[in-house]
Amino acid sequence: MKNITFKQIRAFATVARERNFTRAAESLHVTQSTLTSAIKLLEAEIGLPLFDRSTRTLALTPQGERFLPRAQRLLEELEDSLDDLAGLATGQWGYVTVAGAASFIQYVLAPAVAVLAKKHPGIAVRLSEDTTEVATRKVLASEADFGVVTLTEKVPQLESIKLLTDRYGVVFPRHHPLDKKREPITWAELQEHTVIGLHPNNGIRSLIDRQADIPGSLKRPAYEINAMPSLLPLLEQKIGCAALPSMAAAPLVAAGMQFKRLTQPDLYRQLHVFKKKNRSLTPSALALLQATAESLQRLRANRDIHVHATETTLQVFGEA
Repeated sequence: MKNITFKQIRAFATVARERNFTRAAESLHVTQSTLTSAIKLLEAEIGLPLFDRSTRTLALTPQGERFLPRAQRLLEELEDSLDDLAGLATGQWGYVTVAGAASFIQYVLAPAVAVLAKKHPGIAVRLSEDTTEVATRKVLASEADFGVVTLTEKVPQLESIKLLTDRYGVVFPRHHPLDKKREPITWAELQEHTVIGLHPNNGIRSLIDRQADIPGSLKRPAYEINAMPSLLPLLEQKIGCAALPSMAAAPLVAAGMQFKRLTQPDLYRQLHVFKKKNRSLTPSALALLQATAESLQRLRANRDIHVHATETTLQVFGEA
């Protein structure tokens, strides 16, 4: 029965409902001969008659009665599946998962999700704060639609574009000794102070560790944390200071911390958006990426953040 088509099943269900070939043909917008041919082909493929044509009133045969509810269920499931796909294609609903740097999620993606929620309330979003290693693995395993982190090395199975560059500075509480120093502050000057650092697996920390011109003592911080949320309470307790890119420092500054540029060397972080190579994003993921482009624009006012991506470049990237 490999030659049975959904058109034939739909023809059968419509005739069974109308109990009249003329009305069924009008309902399907086909000629009566086309409809009759479809039913005959279906019956020939099955090997049994589905309609009793011996009476004046068209009636189902026992096998037709048995097949009708299953045919209706098949058609309903197909229609639901097509509606489901149409909803995904138009962005009416869907889901998207992003693996990214904590600072980017908090400062860019969170506002982007708010924009997305207004435009496409049916799209569910999952944001996962991950290191470069974990975010890369999730995208490669299709556990995330795309990632946004510091890419320390090229991965052949991924394609990426640069989103933004932000400059490193030092974050410290009010009335800290660094408050009296002129900006920019040298990395060497930080050696005089207690430093709080992120875990070596974190992209922010790894950039510092790989920089030869930064004193070795700063690569062995007195205090170490696994994630950004733990940093603010330590700074508020005046335990020390932290070297962070501007965007990562922004929420801390908003909470009352101070930020001054670091120099000698000037250190910058680059954040990339990446996805599987030669694979376009789903409509839901593309919608979030477009909202992200809008969210990125407000960063242009920050003197220490340079935005590289535009709405057009992100659109092309997502559809490639």
